Amino acid sequence: MSEKDLSNHVERVHKQVSESSGPVAGSRAAVPGNLSIHSSWERCLTKYNIDPSTKNKPRILTGRALKEYIEPLEEFLFIARSGMMSLHQQVAAAGYVILLGDANGVTIDYIGDPDRAAEHREAGLYLGSVWSESIEGTCGVGTCIEERRALTIHRDEHFRNRHIHLTCSTTPLFFPDGTLLGTLDVSLLRSPPEKESQLIALSLVNYYSRLIENAYFLRLFKDSWIVRFNAMQAFVEVATEHVLALNGEGRVVAGNDSAIRELTLRDGQSPLNRHISEVFDLRFDELMNHAQHKTTTILPLRTMRSGSQYFATFRAPEIKILHLTRGSETAMAQPVGEKGVSTVMTLEYLAGTDAQMLFNINCARRVMNKDISILLIGETGTGKEVFARAVHEASDRSGNPFVALNCASIPESLIESELFGYKQGAFTGARSRGMRGKILQSDGGTLFLDEIGDMPLNLQTRLLRVLAEKEILPLGSETPVRVDLHVICATLRNLEELVRRGEFREDLYYRLNGVTITLPPLRERNDKALLIENILAAENGGRPKMVEADAFEILMNVPWPGNIRQLRNVLRYALAVSEGETIHLYDLPPEMLQASSLPLETIIRSTTSAAEQVPPDSMQYAERSAILNVLKKQKWNITGAATDLRISRATLYRKMKKYSIIPPNELEGCM
Repeated sequence: MSEKDLSNHVERVHKQVSESSGPVAGSRAAVPGNLSIHSSWERCLTKYNIDPSTKNKPRILTGRALKEYIEPLEEFLFIARSGMMSLHQQVAAAGYVILLGDANGVTIDYIGDPDRAAEHREAGLYLGSVWSESIEGTCGVGTCIEERRALTIHRDEHFRNRHIHLTCSTTPLFFPDGTLLGTLDVSLLRSPPEKESQLIALSLVNYYSRLIENAYFLRLFKDSWIVRFNAMQAFVEVATEHVLALNGEGRVVAGNDSAIRELTLRDGQSPLNRHISEVFDLRFDELMNHAQHKTTTILPLRTMRSGSQYFATFRAPEIKILHLTRGSETAMAQPVGEKGVSTVMTLEYLAGTDAQMLFNINCARRVMNKDISILLIGETGTGKEVFARAVHEASDRSGNPFVALNCASIPESLIESELFGYKQGAFTGARSRGMRGKILQSDGGTLFLDEIGDMPLNLQTRLLRVLAEKEILPLGSETPVRVDLHVICATLRNLEELVRRGEFREDLYYRLNGVTITLPPLRERNDKALLIENILAAENGGRPKMVEADAFEILMNVPWPGNIRQLRNVLRYALAVSEGETIHLYDLPPEMLQASSLPLETIIRSTTSAAEQVPPDSMQYAERSAILNVLKKQKWNITGAATDLRISRATLYRKMKKYSIIPPNELEGCM
């Protein structure tokens, strides 16, 4: 912009506000319907005393000042980040920047082109920037907060002449109780002159803000019964418009804005604090039954007062507690919470907000109650068995057994008896009473065959017959037994390639491959932050646990070759060795520090800080000093140091971890 353009803008602002008749010709604010711009300009001049010609750069908070705004909304940030990334994919090619702001106008998250970061920061389109109207004048974020509605502030509609090259489309985000949560904004450094060019941008930011709001609503009420309803049956599963949360007694405790407005308009009174049977022609026990066992069913509903029709789906509380004995077949591979019970994750819980996982659970729900086998594909550690168990728990078969067999972990000579069972005296060494195989054990429920690609060819033929004829012939028996089962298989091998090489039966492959669901590796999931939080809470017995920024950065950026299994083990380790309410950098396993990209000085500073927490006059300090001296004497040979200290290597490693003693070679590996 030329100096003349900037000067003319300042003149128009003063002239428009001084004219009682409204917007001045020549300004975009003069366009009919833009009286809100005139009102905002007036606030900026008369209420906030801002000079439109001031050349001060936008204020950007950093460090501790920014942290104070981010920390109260960390859980919300986990949810919103996925929506921001999806939105950015839609608009990145056009050069847009995504800003997530809090209710004060402080940018608490930002996504933009890294190559233009300096330019964005100069313009204030950056993490930590403050866009309240009282500081920056009329702008997308600040004026959206003032008016609590979606809007676009385009070019010279901005108050300060420094910003008249920008265009900003912003929409408010609300808590379930209607209070302002923050804003979602897409901004462009240089845009076409026509404001109409931003209509699509405003529509997109409005759409994604509602997705983020609804996802956050579901997260806040993860332990509640959820009713999702829509006036159009075809869109209930893919575009949930209205959401209600119910407590354990069936009373409505919250709803998103559209649900509250819709039902209040239709019925004349708010649904809040009313029993669900007073809102819809629906009994609470009927809702619970559908949520737990008939989740693919879309149920028609009518409001009690007006008779308006909707279509609904239901969701049970996210984590169900099953009272299973430790070591039992069904409790295997599940996180164990307090009192020795196993927590079984629901499909929604496993999906988080990742687009691929949300697609996966939609596929699973459509086929899980039909006679269609499911084939799970994914790298080791992606949670194939946990996903299979969640499908079982969501299906009509949940009251019956879930039985798992790893085809690669059992010797070939034993797989047949394990799978098909045998009668008394079928072979030498058999149990005197015989054994029911995994197939019969899963009768009426779900049979999960992991590493199906490692099943011997002769057993593939027998399995194919079982699936085709729905009956099984145990070893040593002459009488077939009818069996009702749903099969879910998993593999990390390429079955099509095995078929081509003659190592896997083609007819069995097509029988098992009713629908293929691919679980993404952890490194490709766009909701890693939420996943880390979920697993951390599950491993900590449902109690929250904070993670300091440097440690969290490592967890977010390591490649995770072992996927979710590796992440779970790392978090278990960190929980075991950490003290207090926060996991620090020095609580992570040494190999994680080696794999990180953090500067060596950051790691040293963290471990030094940990050591400083040990009081100098304490026994712990004396023990730490003794261990450190012996390690140095032995030139960091663990075996030699353990011998000198008369403790085992395992005990020495544990004490090194306790006192944040890291060998020099491991620190060098972090460089």
